[in-house]
Amino acid sequence: MATEGTAALPVSRGERRTVVALTAAFALLLTLWAFLTPMFAAPDEAAHFDAAEQLALGKGWPAPGDMDLLATTYVEQGQSTTVAAANRDTVAQLTAENPGNHDFVNQMTQHPPTYYAVGALVLKGIGFFHLRWDVGVMALRLIDVVLLLPLPALTWATVRRVTRSPRTAVVGALALFAVPQLAQIGSSVTNDAPVILLGAVISWLAARALTGDHRWRIAVWLGVAVAAVCSVKGTGLPTVPFVAVALLVAGHGTLSWGARIGRTAVAGAIVAALGSWWWIRNLVLFGTLQPDGVSAVRQDKPWGRETSANFGEFMNVEWDRLTSSFWGQFGALRYPMSQILTDSLTVVALAVIVGWAFRRTANRTTAIVMLVLPAITLVIQLQNNFASYDDTQLIAGAQGRYLFIGLVPLVVVSAVAWRNLVTSAPERARLARILTWTFPIVGLYGLTVAYRGFYENTHLQVTVAGLGRLVNLTSAGRYGFAVVLLLAVAAAVWALVEARRTTASGSAPLHSSIDPPSPTPKRNLTS
Repeated sequence: MATEGTAALPVSRGERRTVVALTAAFALLLTLWAFLTPMFAAPDEAAHFDAAEQLALGKGWPAPGDMDLLATTYVEQGQSTTVAAANRDTVAQLTAENPGNHDFVNQMTQHPPTYYAVGALVLKGIGFFHLRWDVGVMALRLIDVVLLLPLPALTWATVRRVTRSPRTAVVGALALFAVPQLAQIGSSVTNDAPVILLGAVISWLAARALTGDHRWRIAVWLGVAVAAVCSVKGTGLPTVPFVAVALLVAGHGTLSWGARIGRTAVAGAIVAALGSWWWIRNLVLFGTLQPDGVSAVRQDKPWGRETSANFGEFMNVEWDRLTSSFWGQFGALRYPMSQILTDSLTVVALAVIVGWAFRRTANRTTAIVMLVLPAITLVIQLQNNFASYDDTQLIAGAQGRYLFIGLVPLVVVSAVAWRNLVTSAPERARLARILTWTFPIVGLYGLTVAYRGFYENTHLQVTVAGLGRLVNLTSAGRYGFAVVLLLAVAAAVWALVEARRTTASGSAPLHSSIDPPSPTPKRNLTS
């Protein structure tokens, strides 16, 4: 797309075909995960579904800590691994037999009701009350799959915009397949799905601003996207300072301070008008920005006179839990990928970023600003977790999935770092070939870990009994699951063929990362 201050980047037909193939493969991979994962076997999925179900049943949105799990949800959890999908009860049957609520807090009312209101509309639209309860769960899972469909294209577009390299952009999109936890989270019932999508949209828009697109509409859309994510979940709040920094930095040397402050102010005004309603409500009603929905069941436990919070132990636990649950820890965090692999992936990624992302190149400023989003997200999570540990002596809340809002910036910064590290064209081509195969292999490994955890008691095997449990418990049924599996394999092969072709031919960067500003900016009218 031709923009103010940047030269047009022509996209070849082969590139477009590759992005379509990657999107199809990603969509079918998530769909496969949706049908492979037993009901409520993703983090907090029962609570997320229960919250949407309560709104669909007209039960409202009480204060944090005041909503208990429906008795029907408790029974549904019991049926999830013990009753074949075809024999599960309808919501109407379960409600008649199990009225009221179970004595277990559903903490989801600590979040804005936005995601759950949409989920409730979907449930009511399909007439969930008279369907098997797992049909409603699958409907919301597939809605989340649809929400994440643009993620490969957004990743590709952002990396391409920053690096000006078609090859690097395709490899960057393939990197999504190396994070199996993303696939499970994105195919479950969770308010993280819209947060991940909006984080990618915000990152793409910010990258455009940082690489010369200074149109007012970029600032406006950034404000709208940030307002939207702040209306879904508190983990979206780090996008506020991220966008402020991006808009203040964007155009340095081209735009005046007044122009940059003006764009930042416009974006901020939109966020305040459209995205602050929930947080103002919390401050008025509860005196805090983010009430704790589980404070009633997580009591304070003061340290003794000779004991105190151990920061070293805290950081060790945070490292283990964050790295594991970022790359792949499935079944509500019961079935992790090899810690050797997840530690190695994390150490290599961090080492390359720290060592090479911030070299004095045209991409340096963009890389620094893009890293602001995941960095702020991580710091806030660590601070909140340590404060909770200091109060309760329990280390909780270390969830790698909360960093997925900054996944696209992490891919972008990694791409910049690897390009600074590997500078010759033949070496870059060789690295692209290696990563084109490595990323999907890591994703496939994660899928096997989940399958073995769910259906083979974690043993390294595929048995008739395990496959029998799978086809009995999946909502797709035997033949439906087989069709999804075959389509996912076909899409994966297609995506690999197209990616291999593009990375073999799209070697050279198209231009430097940031072109000199045009003395007479032209109005953008075409893509």
